Amino acid sequence: MVRCPVCGFDNPDAALFCRRCTSPVGVVPLHELDARDHRRCLAALFQILGEQSIKAMTTEGGPADPDLWRAYLSAFWLRPETALVLYGETLAIRASGLDASSGPWLDLGCGDGIHAAIYSGWRFDEVFDAFSSLDLGAADIYNRFDPAEFDVKVTREGRRIDYGLDIKATAVARAKGLGVFADVRQADATSLPLGDGSVGVIFSNMLRDLGEPLSAALKECRRVLRDDGTLLISTMTPAYAGSLYFAPAGKAAADAGDADAARELLKLDRGRSVFCQRQLTGGQWRELLGGTGLRLRRKQTIVGQQIIRFWDVGLRPFTHALLARREAWVRAGVLREVKRSLLDGLEYMIAPLVRSLTAGIPCMELLEIGKA
Repeated sequence: MVRCPVCGFDNPDAALFCRRCTSPVGVVPLHELDARDHRRCLAALFQILGEQSIKAMTTEGGPADPDLWRAYLSAFWLRPETALVLYGETLAIRASGLDASSGPWLDLGCGDGIHAAIYSGWRFDEVFDAFSSLDLGAADIYNRFDPAEFDVKVTREGRRIDYGLDIKATAVARAKGLGVFADVRQADATSLPLGDGSVGVIFSNMLRDLGEPLSAALKECRRVLRDDGTLLISTMTPAYAGSLYFAPAGKAAADAGDADAARELLKLDRGRSVFCQRQLTGGQWRELLGGTGLRLRRKQTIVGQQIIRFWDVGLRPFTHALLARREAWVRAGVLREVKRSLLDGLEYMIAPLVRSLTAGIPCMELLEIGKA
């Protein structure tokens, strides 16, 4: 058995992620990637950006909401691939028409709370980001929190988020440090510390990652929802895994008989092709929800194939080197100036991806779910 260092749950030896809190327990930590891995990742990144540059010749326009996009890019500037996906989630949430008037709002699996804050209208000083107070030697680098290293400067207040729940103690501490939640608690999704019918909207992009506990978690969501309430789940579709970069390339290498290349490519997949355990069609979701007293009202695309392909590579493999540079800029007192310049460059470089957020087959969707 493999004990999760975050929640203490005992997982089977072959598990890549904790079955209780979804923290990585068996994937290769980012700090163990070697120079050969980085060269392969850099080649993949240039390939994807080159493909997008060619497509940019036939696309026009800018982000649907430039202020929102800049807020996400600023908060996740060292992981622009994450910024793209979260920006897409927020546009989908807006399209649902749900807001503060829809009743108390719960972000289930709120993590550090930055995503919930931005989609609720909060804005932060440009120096602020999601990369303070990390443990670079751990498989889960975010499983650490020191309030002295978490300097939050709010430049615009949005609507107060009623509830934030997460199973990780460090995530709850980070979310509390933002100061944008009315109530943040550590809790398991299968046992929500809220009263019956007390919530108008639940948003979650972590339910998709649950295995066996999902049915119990969905029943809990139904219990705390008002009769006219809505559960919003961001999840992957059956097209997701095949639209990634590393896992499909690894399969192609294996099919061609190149076992060494296949092994190296699947190492770089780091479990992302299987992390979301619910890569389901709409019909499959309807069947699953039907057994928990819920029904799927509608679904809408969050991102398509191009975004997922970029998300699979992005700057994630270079996290440790980038964070080392960030710390050097902090010590030299130049982070604001350097970040401002780099953000402009990033914005230009991935503009074609922002313009084609939902292009191609849907790989991520927002499910709008109500009581049956």
